[in-house]
Amino acid sequence: MNIWIIIGIVLGAGVILTNRFIRQLPNWLAIVLYTIAVILILVGMIISRMTQ
Repeated sequence: MNIWIIIGIVLGAGVILTNRFIRQLPNWLAIVLYTIAVILILVGMIISRMTQ
């Protein structure tokens, strides 16, 4: 698995866990962080496909 995919998954999971168990994040911050996580996952998938 590509490092970018792992970072994206960890970021998304961190946002979910923070929102649910630690402290409610502002909506704008959660949206920005989720968007970054999705972009990282997509970049990792593209890089993995190019290196094959």
